[in-house]
Amino acid sequence: MQRVEEQFVGLGDGAQLWTAVSGSGTPVVLCHGGPGLWDYLTDVAALLDHAHTVIRFEQRGCGRSTGRGGPFTVAQAVNDLDRVRRALGIDRWGVLGHSWGAELGLRYAAEHPEQATAVAYAAGIGAGTTFREAYLAERDRRLGGELPRWRELDSRIRTPEEEREWCLLQWRPDFSPAGDPAAHAEALWQTRPAGVEVNALANRQLSTECTGDDLLALAQDIWAPVTMLLGADDPRPWTATDELLGHLKNARRVVLDHAGHAPWRERPADFQALALDALRPGRVESEPDTR
Repeated sequence: MQRVEEQFVGLGDGAQLWTAVSGSGTPVVLCHGGPGLWDYLTDVAALLDHAHTVIRFEQRGCGRSTGRGGPFTVAQAVNDLDRVRRALGIDRWGVLGHSWGAELGLRYAAEHPEQATAVAYAAGIGAGTTFREAYLAERDRRLGGELPRWRELDSRIRTPEEEREWCLLQWRPDFSPAGDPAAHAEALWQTRPAGVEVNALANRQLSTECTGDDLLALAQDIWAPVTMLLGADDPRPWTATDELLGHLKNARRVVLDHAGHAPWRERPADFQALALDALRPGRVESEPDTR
């Protein structure tokens, strides 16, 4: 990864967002998921910053950013993202979002069509909560004999040691069983800034506000090219994106075999090539699904 420059961006209401910039070339911003997690996308930045100026940031109340007490709204999250763009003196940029960040990227492209050149929608969950029932069943199946321990930890306040244990159990099913899910979950934990916890309030408030109908309506106003990059082994079924894909005017979907919810972990070279192609400025025609 190339040299990284870190700074805090003030939002005008007292909150400050941590940002990191690396590489050179046309700008691309990375939006982490959660909601409520920290920036864990260093590896993705390293795949892109030989060709792009890559901007990472931690959303309001997440990681090293301030404003932890909320309240948190989707409109605020979209506006915060554009405040980062303006503060860094960027005119237009591509957006790569992961999980919740993939939805944030779509919403940003709908609200700021002149600023978003392309959207890479990595491991998004589709519109609404249609994914949830299948996801919960598969998560529980993959946890197997450790499911009772996860449930017990999930039901109460945890010590710092138990928080790590809970996170590793929570994340391990996200990765392809064909790879090394335990190692990938540990690597994700290692991205955590010291002393930082998942912001449960941000998770709850943003997840509650996001609705399927709202996103589907916005999707019809997105003119930037959208590429869905999904993992076939993601416990959140990639088919949950069917309806959203149908509402986007200029989109394609690529599903990577032997990859889970963070496809750059199991398939880094393929993810790199696809993401670089997805983020090329300029309009592309919709294409059929590819595997």
